[in-house]
Amino acid sequence: MIRISKEFSNFDVYAIAKELDTILVNSSISNVYEIQDIIILKINTKLGKKNLIIKKDSRINLTEFEYPIPEYPSQYILALRKLLKNRRILSISQYKFDRIVIIELKDINEGSWKFVIELFNKGNFLLLDSNNIIQVAKRYKKFRDRNILAKQTYLYPKSEEKDFITFNIEDFKLIFMNSENEIVRELSRNLRISGLYSEELCHRANLDKKTICKDLTSTDLEELFSAFKKLRNQLLFGEINAHIILDEQGNESAVLPFELEILKEYQKKKYSSFNQAVDEFYSKIDYQSITVPKDQKINDQIKSQQKIFENQRDYLEELRIEKKKHYEIGDFLYNNLNKIEKLISVILNARKKGYKWDEINDKLKEAKKENLEGTEFFNRILPSTHQVIINIKGHEVYFDLNKSLGENANLIYSRGKKADKKIKGTIIAIEETKEKIEKLELKKGEIEEEIKFLLKKPKKKWYEKFRWFKSTDGFLIIGGRDASSNEIIFKKYMESNDLVFHTNIPGSPLVIIKNPEQKEISENAIKEASDFTASYSRAWKENWGVVDVFYVEPPQVTKTPPSGEYLHKGSFVISGKKKIIKNAKTELTIGLEFISQEHESSRESNDLYPKIICGPEKAIKTQTNNSITIVPSKSDSLTKGKLAKEIKTYFIRTVAKEHKKWVELLSVDEILLYLPDGKSKFK
Repeated sequence: MIRISKEFSNFDVYAIAKELDTILVNSSISNVYEIQDIIILKINTKLGKKNLIIKKDSRINLTEFEYPIPEYPSQYILALRKLLKNRRILSISQYKFDRIVIIELKDINEGSWKFVIELFNKGNFLLLDSNNIIQVAKRYKKFRDRNILAKQTYLYPKSEEKDFITFNIEDFKLIFMNSENEIVRELSRNLRISGLYSEELCHRANLDKKTICKDLTSTDLEELFSAFKKLRNQLLFGEINAHIILDEQGNESAVLPFELEILKEYQKKKYSSFNQAVDEFYSKIDYQSITVPKDQKINDQIKSQQKIFENQRDYLEELRIEKKKHYEIGDFLYNNLNKIEKLISVILNARKKGYKWDEINDKLKEAKKENLEGTEFFNRILPSTHQVIINIKGHEVYFDLNKSLGENANLIYSRGKKADKKIKGTIIAIEETKEKIEKLELKKGEIEEEIKFLLKKPKKKWYEKFRWFKSTDGFLIIGGRDASSNEIIFKKYMESNDLVFHTNIPGSPLVIIKNPEQKEISENAIKEASDFTASYSRAWKENWGVVDVFYVEPPQVTKTPPSGEYLHKGSFVISGKKKIIKNAKTELTIGLEFISQEHESSRESNDLYPKIICGPEKAIKTQTNNSITIVPSKSDSLTKGKLAKEIKTYFIRTVAKEHKKWVELLSVDEILLYLPDGKSKFK
């Protein structure tokens, strides 16, 4: 069986850095998050928003999966945010074919900063300024050949002058001269590649990997170097043929950027990019480490109560044995009263005559050997406590010689009664513990089923980057979120058959009823678009219940200002007659839909993804049964953040039980995108 590491090799770093450089150059970092040992960079790219995963000593890749974002960032992340946010990415590269990735960032002034990712030795993330001074690091540490310290110059790990990319035939032959090591070990050590790729070179050269280096012939070396060149060319110039390797049981065991001959017979799952394959492979591993089962706390409580129950049950058994023992001894004493009285009498009389305790003890032991009556129960005398130990049914019973036989017998019976009392209390305690376990089990049963894997977020349709809804009669209505998106709608998406909506007050979105099929736009769609425009205008923030809205045709909207005037970004000039809609309502209904997604064959049912929709009440309620309506308010109102949390809680509480686990995935940030500026309350 070939051993394949689940950590990134030099080859993996090269392949992923090459792909990331193509995708992320000239993109900007919008935010930074941390989940345990994972950092996520939110990046705005020309292809839309992307999430870059960086996991210590493991890998770096773009992810399409939804990772749970912690509510409170660490001090390290706060420091990174301050220095990374809004920086433009200039390049992404591998350092000297090592497991080091460098993200070069634009400096505010001259030069460039670097975000260095070390994927070895427990991993590290460092931000360097234009002078290579460490501004922030995940781990500060002193090493033998370099130090990672705040405000100190960063030194890369010591590396050889030559690496896998730059080796020539002379360098290659020097590796094996007079070496007593196996080929596979020498290749791995000198080329600084993983054992898997060393084995691949041996396989391609038809050489036993355990051959001793000094035993290689000139022909062997030529074959080995030829295999080396082909593997290097495959990495540098060949096409990516990314895939996940499956073991004999069908489990995913490794992810590779291109085919290896040594793994030719293995079953594979192929992907269009190495990044996609890496994302699929590692998301399953990440899930196990970043999620805590919902029922973990209650499982711990059940386990604790079960341990208490077992201890109580063992204690009950001990008490029953103790009770039985003392009652049996008490009964035996009364049944053999004369014999034991005679033994006690002999001891006390001997003591009165002046015999020492040791003498009495020795005499009785001799008498016991001779089987004299009354001595069969004798064991020994304890002079210090004035007690005699007698054997009764295999138990040692301590008799106080200062007390009568009756008093000693009653003391023994009382111990049995005490044990009996404890038995009754323990039985009650056991029943209480059983009741607690039953209640916890019931509570556990009430916990909603949870998702056992990370989910991919569905790809957004073009209009979902704006505010939007579909009218009751099916018209798509879109509106800008801000001045920039108002501009995009005007330049790219406004067509001659549409209708354009706005308010007379500043701070209104540019809203359009899309009409690509050139239908007659209904009065109902116009009314709903008017309410939508009013709700996202400044009227909501001002706590107005209604506001007048107008609509025009696209040719009436222009970016050309009157002579001598200037138009701000997101502003427009309206010419000609406006059609006024009086008293458009400021009211929005937040709805929840579930998008069905394709799943892997190993899962039993379709994955569902929660999706927020927002618009006029009637339009939203024709699309979903899960909705809640909000209105602007000054009193008894909620801020946007609190409102978003309340909306998520409401949906978790009210959706069908089988959907609750999917609603948990709903991001509060996602809900915030649909809420108007200002305070609100539930209708």
